Amino acid sequence: MHKLWTAVAALLVLIAGPALAENNEGFYLGAGLGDFSSKVDGIGAVDDVDFDSDEDATKIMAGWRFNRFVAVQADYTDFGESRAAVNQLDIRSDTKGLAPTIVGTLPVGPVELFGKAGVLFYDVEVDTPGGELIDSSGEDAVIGVGVGLTFFERLSFTAEYERVDIEELDDADAVWLTAAWRF
Repeated sequence: MHKLWTAVAALLVLIAGPALAENNEGFYLGAGLGDFSSKVDGIGAVDDVDFDSDEDATKIMAGWRFNRFVAVQADYTDFGESRAAVNQLDIRSDTKGLAPTIVGTLPVGPVELFGKAGVLFYDVEVDTPGGELIDSSGEDAVIGVGVGLTFFERLSFTAEYERVDIEELDDADAVWLTAAWRF
């Protein structure tokens, strides 16, 4: 039995060697389209406001892969303009931000599973035609998980879920489809 385990271990090392030797480090640039939704619990005399999901959310990103397992990335995100109607009052939310993150990747064959964590430096505005209800800037946590595929060793496509912890908004999250080019 000992010889069998030794043979299996040797075979795994031989198979993993070329995969680990791939050039997976360096600079990458990308862009994504997404869907962002959030809500606000009580603004002045207005109770809960559920903003419709905004399908115009966009992001551009740049990063550096240290190896196939770890990268740093910066995302500039425009979560788009979301609207809600409460008591015949039109309320609009507009959120933008910059998020430096650390990305951990687990390659599973041709698929890459990843998780990321960082800080979102944001500007959020919530207003009505009559004036501003919230105009704030700050920094809060952002985390995300996703799955990706890479083609031709350079072109990467990902699907990602991101949870954004913006103090002024509740239940803020986004779903993204992104593409990136590895240089």
